[in-house]
Amino acid sequence: MNQKHGSAVGFERRAAHYERLLAEQESSGLNLIEFARGRGLSPWTLYGWRRKLGRSRRRRRAEVEAGEAGFVAVDVVGAAATTTEIEVHLADGMRVRVPRDVAIARLVELVRALRSC
Repeated sequence: MNQKHGSAVGFERRAAHYERLLAEQESSGLNLIEFARGRGLSPWTLYGWRRKLGRSRRRRRAEVEAGEAGFVAVDVVGAAATTTEIEVHLADGMRVRVPRDVAIARLVELVRALRSC
């Protein structure tokens, strides 16, 4: 019985470790393969843990559509009210210009597509 308990605790520790890694990967701006290679990990290990932890693309897409895009607060600089577009500066240095009235879900979709290139 102790062996089962120890094994469950080990799984919980590994799950917590990979949960942190996957959250870091998602916020890093790197795709999963780039992130894994930078950490000396097999991308398949992260794919497997993402599946085990229920962090699928389908789930994240549903969160985006529900308005849970994971954006952070920003400061608006300058008097941009007269322009017809906004420029988004991503953490990895990428800049994206989009129409001012773009839907958030569409912007998230665009940024993810660009990051996967």
